[in-house]
Amino acid sequence: MIDTSIVFDWEQYTQRLTQFFILFYFGEADWYWIGDEIGGTIEVNDYFFDTNDMVNFIRYKYSKKKMFAYMDELAENNFERKSSIKNWIKLK
Repeated sequence: MIDTSIVFDWEQYTQRLTQFFILFYFGEADWYWIGDEIGGTIEVNDYFFDTNDMVNFIRYKYSKKKMFAYMDELAENNFERKSSIKNWIKLK
């Protein structure tokens, strides 16, 4: 039998990480999971982030200013990534 409690735990930790990300980078803001898919993509203030992006912005200690600069540059390049979140901060 499969113990599905591990999925519940993962969803809870994913929600905690997401709430931390939003509070740090946006303060109090409305947000939602696209398609109600926890761990997929969120929308907050007309910005879209997948879980890996949120983790990497936190992991590589992006400031608010740097995170928004990266996202704005990504939008200017029609969302074609010229470099990863890990590498971009080293280039700036």
